[in-house]
Amino acid sequence: MEVTVNNNKQFLEELSNIQSMVDQLNIDVNGIAIAVNLTVISKTEWGQTNLKENDNITIIKATQGG
Repeated sequence: MEVTVNNNKQFLEELSNIQSMVDQLNIDVNGIAIAVNLTVISKTEWGQTNLKENDNITIIKATQGG
């Protein structure tokens, strides 16, 4: 299935959830937040939140600085 991750098209296995997407795309999960269609999903819900064709996923990484 095709989804958009941070404005880039990505192809995932069918019946993927957020956790499997993170694994498939080899994303470092430290300090990140993920939103699906503008709704932030708690990390505890990643395994239960199924993705659908054409979902828009935003990954936000916390950074340090001043």
